[in-house]
Amino acid sequence: MQAKVTVLADDMMPGVEACLSQWRDAQGRAPEFAIVRMAGRSMQASALRDVQLLLVRSITRVDAELLAEANALRFVGSATIGQDHLDLDALKAAGVAWSTAPGCNAQAVAEWVLATVLRQAAREPEMTLAELRGKRVGVVGMGQVGRRVAALLSALGLQVVGCDPLLSQSDKADLAVSDWQNLASLLPTVDIVCLHTPLTRAGLAPTHHLFNAERLALLKPGAWLINAGRGDVIEADALAAYLQKGIALLDVLPNEPVPALEVIEACQQVSPHIAGHSLEGKWRGTWQITAKAAALLGYEQVGELADIIPAQAPPVLQWSAASAEHLVAPYAAIMAQVVDCEGDDQRLRAAVAAYPGQASAFDDLRKHYATRREIAAHRIFGVAKASSAQQLLTDLGFCC
Repeated sequence: MQAKVTVLADDMMPGVEACLSQWRDAQGRAPEFAIVRMAGRSMQASALRDVQLLLVRSITRVDAELLAEANALRFVGSATIGQDHLDLDALKAAGVAWSTAPGCNAQAVAEWVLATVLRQAAREPEMTLAELRGKRVGVVGMGQVGRRVAALLSALGLQVVGCDPLLSQSDKADLAVSDWQNLASLLPTVDIVCLHTPLTRAGLAPTHHLFNAERLALLKPGAWLINAGRGDVIEADALAAYLQKGIALLDVLPNEPVPALEVIEACQQVSPHIAGHSLEGKWRGTWQITAKAAALLGYEQVGELADIIPAQAPPVLQWSAASAEHLVAPYAAIMAQVVDCEGDDQRLRAAVAAYPGQASAFDDLRKHYATRREIAAHRIFGVAKASSAQQLLTDLGFCC
């Protein structure tokens, strides 16, 4: 008789049961699981007694304190790109293997950035694509997210400048980047800055408070500061001072889940750390970490993610025949139906105003975030064949 595999999983992580149902041993048998769900911020050491697999997201700090009573733990999986919430030294000391899910939601984050750039540009109703394409974008952090951002914004027609001191020359090859600069050279010369770095406090290029008052002062007047990486890459007091005159469009904020109300109020656009919250990105993260756990425990995770991800009719979008192809506005309108930046902004402002200083105001928005599909799942009708609009929308990944 096979031993039961005991699992503790964040209650907001989708697909845990479905992914684990794909495990098979060498004889093709499925193991038996005991799965406990718990809020990620509520996990305490006592909850890990007799648990073999711990599946978390970035809101759970996995450190020596949490691991203190983990008498059976074999593996910690985080369905995230970053690993700053994992104390790797503590995991090593406890003899516990771990894995994140690199790239799982990279496409979703990149699409959030695309929607944000188009929305911000469309605040000027008559802004043309040619005018938008005249802007230079600096992408700081060229990991899997930064590369997807660079590819999408390049497809839109913007000039992308990359910055990542950890990349070798060979790593930089074939990326959608027109130039590479160090941070000090990049910041005064670009019109849009996109931050996609992990949060690190040591190593060759630590990023904690990388954007302090001195670096924020280097930004061009009127530049758009976009952060969909980690909130504490920007120093909180410096951000508050910058926002007195600067433009910030932030999906992540310092001091989550209780960011300063005055920072939220001063941002041009803000959302509750949901840039990566596509249906595909969430399920992909779960699939990746459960596959790693299966291999560690001597099982195989069979099939493909597409076999178990919830089947839904592809979202259908309509292009208006009256749309002016040369303007930004119609493309911003299409992307607004993929990523609801305006709605996310309004909901977060309302929540933190109604419940100031309460983490639940932030977390509940994430927990109950509406289902969002990535661009590739959408089909657009009404676009003229062989038109410039069809070409651009296709380049961005739409089917039309």
